[in-house]
Order: sequence, then structure tokens, then C-alpha cells
Amino acid sequence: MEIFIETVAKYISFVLELVSILIIVLSGIKALYTFVKSGFKFNNMRVSLIIAEGLNMSLGFLLAAEIISSIVIKTIPHLIVLFGTAALRIGLAFVLHWEIGQYEKVVDEEHPKGAYYQGTHSRTTNSDK
Repeated sequence: MEIFIETVAKYISFVLELVSILIIVLSGIKALYTFVKSGFKFNNMRVSLIIAEGLNMSLGFLLAAEIISSIVIKTIPHLIVLFGTAALRIGLAFVLHWEIGQYEKVVDEEHPKGAYYQGTHSRTTNSDK
């Protein structure tokens, strides 16, 4: 039974890692398409937002793969390496989550560079007009 669980855990972990790679590739292609469509503008924050969201989702799948891998770890040194890797991935996920929040504050559908760069630091409402 133990060998069966180890084998299944390795395959599931491998599949989750493949899904993670696929997400990174697809978000990179989507970001590249947006970058080309915008006319190769390097200050287009929408491209950065697409990449950050893809990396954040990918880290979630990688973290799930790490958790499943922890099931079959039998030695303390391997467990320490696994926890270190998981801690780094969790830290990166938090940083990416914060970065996505910052991008979403300034990215506007009409102004891909962000409302901040258009000189509209705050949105005007009908009552302000």
C-alpha cells in the first residue's frame, strides 16, 4: 500500500508541475499578444498584470505539488529542503498578490499604462462635474 501511495503521489505531483508550466507558458503568450497589440509599449502595466497573475496561479499549483511531495518524504534533510522551497513559494505568492493589487489600482481599461500616468490620480464621479 505504501508503494502505491508513493507512486500515485509522484504522478500527481508531476502532473501539477506540468500544469504550472502550462500556465506560465499560456500567460506569457497572452502577455506577449497584449504587448504586441499595444505597439510594443514597455510601460503597459496590463502586460505586467497578466504575467503576475499567471505566475501567482502557477505558484499555487507548484505549492500543491510540494504538499503532495511531502507525503513521501522520509528523511529530515529532504523535509527541510521541502519546507524551505515551500516557504519561498509562499513568500513569492504573497509578493505577487501584493503586486497584482498595486497593478489593479492603476490599470484602467481605456489607459493600459494606468490612470496614474494619464494624470487622473483619482476617478471623477458625476457629482464632481
